[in-house]
Amino acid sequence: MAVLFCFGACERDLMSYEGQEAIYFAVQSGNSWGSENNWPYMPYTTVEFVNIAGDTTVVNIKVMITGQEKNYSRPFRVEVNPDSTTAREGIDYAVLLDEYIVEANSSVAYIPVTLYRQPEMKTETITLGLKLIANDYFSLTFQNFEQLEGYTNGDVVYDSLNATLHTIRMNDLLAQPTNWLGGTDDSGKEFNVFGVFTEKKFNLICEEFNLTYADFMDSNIMNYTYQMLIGRKMAKLLNEAYHNGTPYLEDDGRLMWVDGCDYTSYPGIPWDGTYE
Repeated sequence: MAVLFCFGACERDLMSYEGQEAIYFAVQSGNSWGSENNWPYMPYTTVEFVNIAGDTTVVNIKVMITGQEKNYSRPFRVEVNPDSTTAREGIDYAVLLDEYIVEANSSVAYIPVTLYRQPEMKTETITLGLKLIANDYFSLTFQNFEQLEGYTNGDVVYDSLNATLHTIRMNDLLAQPTNWLGGTDDSGKEFNVFGVFTEKKFNLICEEFNLTYADFMDSNIMNYTYQMLIGRKMAKLLNEAYHNGTPYLEDDGRLMWVDGCDYTSYPGIPWDGTYE
């Protein structure tokens, strides 16, 4: 049977709930210009190490309870769900605590989970499944939670979900950032400011200009003018290396290219070693 309940505007009704007190994952995610008040509830949390400076990060997984707040703290338990876990304890994540606490006079708590960057995350997504465990204080009522109307300021992944389970997805994949002017034209030749996105080219740009992936995701920083400026300076760097006989090559063997280079570049076609 689907369990329906109301958040936000109906919080007072929720807090007067008189049934068996329950605990559930209450993680929300949505558009940055919106707010948690109308973000949809999510069965997973994505952690992208490409946006994180260090090799360790802590993600706080939100849980909520039904029923009256108490004037004393109450413990709750969470365990690793082996059915949705590929992560390795002590390697990809730190050991979970035996119990966590809902503080007195509160209906919200957070589970801090420590995650570690690993080389394999550059090519695959590692998962850590969490499951809440019933105890003397809290039951697990919301195993069939239906997405609420109005909570649509973001991607509604599922119409319903099991709110007693949550999965952390972690990766270090370097996808093309939002603000990247480049690609190929109709003939397959690289064009525009940066040409085709590659990890090697991107890392070189970041190294030369002291930039991060987050900078390329921020349109206020990586505006058209700034990208043009970077492109001109990169073209100078690549041209100098090319004419000095030490050109930068991509993994497929072609010459690394940006607009202004003294040569052309076609993805998948290695450089033949001749100079134009």
